[in-house]
Order: sequence, then C-alpha cells, then structure tokens
Amino acid sequence: MAVYFEDFQVGQEWTSPTRTVTEADVTMFAMLSGDYDEIHTSEYWAREHSAYKTRIAHGMLGMCIIEG
Repeated sequence: MAVYFEDFQVGQEWTSPTRTVTEADVTMFAMLSGDYDEIHTSEYWAREHSAYKTRIAHGMLGMCIIEG
C-alpha cells in the first residue's frame, strides 16, 4: 500500500515481514556497488580489527532492503 508523506500521522506503526541478510546478499551487494571494504568481505580482517568480530552488511544494503 502506497502512502504519501502527507498521509503519515505521528505515532503510526507498521509491522513488516522479517528477512535474514545472508552472506550471498552481502557478496552480491559488494559486486553491485563495487564496495569491497574488508569489513564486509574478509572474515579474517573483521575478526582481528572490528569491534563486531565478524563481517557486517553494508549500511546501504540495509537501506535498500528497507526501501524494498
């Protein structure tokens, strides 16, 4: 259902379906965007250098999923 900006009311809530972001999603997004930063693509690098200790999805991937 399309909603125009003017139709939103303060306090409105929606429930959306869940979705698991997979390794394939991250890999395909890296290929599409050209963003091969090691935080997204290298488990070894992320384990050694990231506060998360694992790879993380691209922020824009999350935004694309939200928009979809």
